[in-house]
Amino acid sequence: MNDKLSVLIIEDSQDDAELNAWYLKKAGYNIDFTRVETPGEMKNAVASQKWDMILSDYSMPMFDVLSALAIYHASGLDIPFIVISGAIGEEKAVEMIKAGAHDYLLKDNMMRFAPVVKRELREAHLRQNLSDANIALSASEERYRTMIKASPDGIFILDINGVITEVTAAGLALFGTDAPADLVGKPFSEFVPAPEIRELAEIYEKTIREGLAQNIEIRLLKKDKSLLVTEASATLLHDPVGRPISFMIIIRDISQRKNLEMQLIHSDRMAGLGEMASGIAHEINQPLNTISMAMDNILGELATDEKIEKTYLQKKTDKIFENITRIRNIIDHIRVFSRGHDDYISTAFSINSSIRNAISMVSEQFKYHAINLNLLLDDGLPQVVGNTFKFEQVILNLLSNAKDALLEKESGQDTWVDKSIEIRSFAEKQQLIVEVSDNGAGIADENLQQVMLPFYTTKDPGKGTGLGLSVSYQIIKEMHGTIEFSSTVSVGTKIKIILNIQNAREE
Repeated sequence: MNDKLSVLIIEDSQDDAELNAWYLKKAGYNIDFTRVETPGEMKNAVASQKWDMILSDYSMPMFDVLSALAIYHASGLDIPFIVISGAIGEEKAVEMIKAGAHDYLLKDNMMRFAPVVKRELREAHLRQNLSDANIALSASEERYRTMIKASPDGIFILDINGVITEVTAAGLALFGTDAPADLVGKPFSEFVPAPEIRELAEIYEKTIREGLAQNIEIRLLKKDKSLLVTEASATLLHDPVGRPISFMIIIRDISQRKNLEMQLIHSDRMAGLGEMASGIAHEINQPLNTISMAMDNILGELATDEKIEKTYLQKKTDKIFENITRIRNIIDHIRVFSRGHDDYISTAFSINSSIRNAISMVSEQFKYHAINLNLLLDDGLPQVVGNTFKFEQVILNLLSNAKDALLEKESGQDTWVDKSIEIRSFAEKQQLIVEVSDNGAGIADENLQQVMLPFYTTKDPGKGTGLGLSVSYQIIKEMHGTIEFSSTVSVGTKIKIILNIQNAREE
């Protein structure tokens, strides 16, 4: 053993102190001891250094063990205090133990000395470890409480049935109250509007299945029944034996972020319309030309023949009204498409119809540039839930980028270039897929990972805002989908929109 001990010996006899030290050395300890015999000497010794153990006589001319124990406790020590004395009665022994002595030994019977010392040192060590652990736990809990209080996010504890049991002050503020009773004891679902119950169920199910659910967008009802747009993350909490007992849900107010996203989406939509202005003129000019030609035919027929056959006139007028309707539809759709859709409630729509509506606004412009648009749309697809106008915006962004890539490739070549864009829609492995492919200039590998960053663009200055793909990504993310890119320089680009079939409804 060779454990080094600093021992304070309270003893009026130097010989007895030396004997106690000898017993400790015999037990295998390397000791350094100091002898004191008065209260003042003990107080100075306790204040001057750190001690591992105290050995004390029961009674001395100027000191006694009860007074020594009082000084011991006043100093805040938690080390073994062992009394070694001559014969003492049982009553005094009980009094001494009650006063805080850990054990006592008789001077004429020291056989228990080594085991008692070993035991008391071990227990003192365990008490110190426990004390250190409690201090660390207390400090950790204090840091945790500080972090919780400082968090701008609302933190909720729900029991396994979804009933709120605890909520932070920030959580109360999010719901427009400062009274815990407005939330505690009530099901969390009570503060979720009916259309969002699906998202809440998704949070519970994913948390139970995986232990964690992160960044799920959900709207909540405040105390005044107004809507709060939030992002929720949840963690499953367990009891000491590993059984799930509650949810911890962190709620973040993302209203400002959503407003900014809406502004960016609308800005991108208007920028896209600005870029399409000349193309829209093409869309309207074509039916106007058809109307003009039909009127010329009718007037020419009247000039050569005073009587026009009814079937001929009917055919021409049908053509005129057909193209007037086409112009009206184009104008109406552009007007609806260009307005804000912040209050739009997600509904089921056909992605194929959305694709065709987007193409109706640019098809003549693409014909003008000799770009072939090939549609391979599966008409048996289920409807998806979302905003049809936002989805059109995504398709228009992708078509605009594909057109620019084709024109860029054409400008760099002297020979004629076959310019084509293919749009496919199909179902695959419980997913709805929309692919937009072109045989344009392509994107270099070093740029491919950055194309969806806001304001990033590979186009020349003045051509594009750099918002299109980042906005498109956000729109598809709202529909619980993803966008994937693949591209080869001078060969072309393929963009794949992947939507979950669970987010679809059968037509």
